Amino acid sequence: MRLRNKWFISFLHAFVLLAFSLIWLHTPFTYGDEKFLIKWTSVVKRLVLQMDDDRPKDNFMFINLAYEKALIPLEDNLGNEVITDRAALAKFFKMLQQHPSAAKFTICDVFLQGKSPSDKLLSKSISGVPNIVFPTHPDNNNKPEKLEIKVPSAMANYTSADEEFVKFTLLYEDQYKTIPVYMYEKLQHRKFSHTWGLYWDNGSPCLNSVIIDHKIRTDEVFQNGKYPVVNLSELMLMPEELIVKEFLKDRIIIMGDFVQDTHKTSFGIMPGSLILLNVYLSLIDGAHLIGISWLLFMIAAFTLYSRIIIFNWQQPSLIKSSKWFLNLLKSVTLLSIISICSYFLFNIGIQVLFLTFYTGIILFIKKLWEEKAPVHKIQYWLNYLSKK
Repeated sequence: MRLRNKWFISFLHAFVLLAFSLIWLHTPFTYGDEKFLIKWTSVVKRLVLQMDDDRPKDNFMFINLAYEKALIPLEDNLGNEVITDRAALAKFFKMLQQHPSAAKFTICDVFLQGKSPSDKLLSKSISGVPNIVFPTHPDNNNKPEKLEIKVPSAMANYTSADEEFVKFTLLYEDQYKTIPVYMYEKLQHRKFSHTWGLYWDNGSPCLNSVIIDHKIRTDEVFQNGKYPVVNLSELMLMPEELIVKEFLKDRIIIMGDFVQDTHKTSFGIMPGSLILLNVYLSLIDGAHLIGISWLLFMIAAFTLYSRIIIFNWQQPSLIKSSKWFLNLLKSVTLLSIISICSYFLFNIGIQVLFLTFYTGIILFIKKLWEEKAPVHKIQYWLNYLSKK
């Protein structure tokens, strides 16, 4: 086959690999190989090379609700259950209600399930508070669960293969907004949509699942004190004027249980409220957008990859005559390099083992074609593979 034809076929095959990659990127799952590459690339990027983009501490205020607890009766059984003290929340939101322009946005990461004597008080205090959102979760029908109190709400959950957070789904079930999306639309005046199997951000193509490069980490907030953190009960002991002017003014307020509501991430244990904020910050940075530069990079990389793997470009004679698995080993190596470069440059990783499995099938078909294998030989190999 002529050299020009080999490059042309490799170029066309790059679009097939790109399509597979985009389909996988839209899924909420990450598996061992992908998570390993993402984790260590992110560690090198953020900790070793110090490619940090610290957010101004005056932009955020973290209010810990871990020690604001109350008891309510169990609905279906005898006894009580522990919930966040809604009377304490009502007192805080009453202050926000009286100063509606104080906070820029408030994430109150409290799941309002179970009835409390303070529900009416809380509902009344939240009424009229602008730019606030509470979490909800999917019910048995994968629809947002109805809360006990009528408040602005959005989905706040993620899917993972082994309970370690890596990727976050932006539109749950392709239609329900998550808290970061709700917040992003409100503050950035954007609009997410899903039509014909594609996802859009104000008309620009985007991913529905994004890898989160955590802009603010747990140690920066709770150990190093880079960002202000206070318990709600301690905050409410201060004069109201001081709270409004010094702690809330033009800030994004993150309220949640920073002790119990935690999740595993590539940077260790992180509160769920902080994860939601980091997803929002990733949206601001455009981590979900499918840019032309990334597409051109992937087409070029996949073209070169196809040229090397499928047509054995510039290989020593030993590798030319080598077994099938050596090409697969080379495929894993090359795809890992592409994934690392993609994540470093664009914060988008690709799935390596899935593409390697696909490449293995292509190489197997190519081998049968080159050997002009008869039908009975193909049947033999298929039977052999089916028994493995």
